[in-house]
Parts: sequence; structure tokens; C-alpha cells
Amino acid sequence: MEWLGVDRRRLGTGMLVFGVVGLVLAGVVAAGLLAGGIAARKLDDRLVASQNLIAASLTRLTLTTDSLATSVDDASTTLGTSRDGVVHARDVLTELASATDELASALDVSIVGNRPFDATVARLHDVSARVRAFEDDATKLAANLDTNAGDVSQMAAAIRQMRSQVADLAGAVVSFDQTGDLVGLIVGGIVLGALLTAWIAVAAGAMAWAGWRLRRIASAADTGPASEATSRGA
Repeated sequence: MEWLGVDRRRLGTGMLVFGVVGLVLAGVVAAGLLAGGIAARKLDDRLVASQNLIAASLTRLTLTTDSLATSVDDASTTLGTSRDGVVHARDVLTELASATDELASALDVSIVGNRPFDATVARLHDVSARVRAFEDDATKLAANLDTNAGDVSQMAAAIRQMRSQVADLAGAVVSFDQTGDLVGLIVGGIVLGALLTAWIAVAAGAMAWAGWRLRRIASAADTGPASEATSRGA
């Protein structure tokens, strides 16, 4: 038998299946909301504990960064002192090379056609050449130390800037007091979801019941004429 141009049995079957599927989905959503509600218990305390832990870690990182910046500054000072020492050594080597050359020139004399200090003069010139080589090395080393001292100073400034940023972040974490509001929003969302799920479950249940009743009516309507025909035949 048809109703509004649609077979009642098929319409009832479709409504029943749709309602049952809706009930199953509502049950799954309800189970998820229940699990979320259980997980949301004491969420505020856990969030506050995590917030305090993060703030403490950031504070320790701030202190460590400050110590690191101080150590890098000390290293920069050490490099600057070493550079000054190398510069002084270079100056001494320059004077030593000049004195050696002057001594070699003073000993380069001829006495009655003989040059008794030739071997000494040669050694002095060799020493002077080596000293000048050391002088060049000392000059390059002083330049490298000066560059490294500048780089280390810049590194210390960058570390101190990072330390300031970490301190600001730690302060922001400590001053963040919206945890309770967030938990309230989560709980409110769970309640609204539960209400929506309940509404869907009621609608799905009504749909399933209507489909079941429609199938019963269609079955009764189909069996009614058959019974009447059987009775007349008898």
C-alpha cells in the first residue's frame, strides 16, 4: 500500500534504518563526550601545574643564559688580553730583530784581511730572519684574536637579548590567568554537545519508532484484505 505516492513498507524501512543509524551515531558521540568530561575533571589543576612547571623551567633557563652571557663576556675579555699580550710580544720581536741586524752589521768587520766573525754574523742574520717570521706570525695572531674578541662580544650581546626575551616569556606564562576560563569553555562545549546529542537521539528515536509503526500499519493493511478474501472463500 502507498502513502503520498511512496510504498509504506519501504518508507517505514527507510525511516527505521535512518533512526537506528542516528541512535548509533548519537551513542558514539555521547561516549566521546563522556570520555571528554572525564578527562576534563581537574583539568584546571593540571593546567596550573603545567603552567608553573613551564614558568620554573623558563626561569632556570633565564639564569643559565645569564651565566652563559657572563662566561662569554669573560672569554671576550680574555681574548682581548691575549691580543694585547701578542701585540707586545710582536713589538719586542721587532726590536729584537732590529738589534740582531745591528749587531750583525757591527760584527761584519775585516781585521788584517780576515773576517773573524763571519760565522757569527751569518747566525745573527739567520736569527734575525726567524725573529721577523715570528713577528709576522704574531701580527696575524693579534689580528685573529681581535676579530674573535669582537665576535664573542657580539655573541654575548645576542645571548643577553635572548635572556631578556626568555624572561619576558616566563613573566607572560606566570601572569596568564585565563586557565579557568578555558576550562569553563571546554565544559560548556561538552554540555552543549551533550544537549545536541540528546536532541539528535530523541529525533532519531522518534524517526525509528515512526518507521516501525509505519511498517506495522503497512503489514496490517496488506494482511487485512488477504484475510477477508480467505473468509469469503470459506
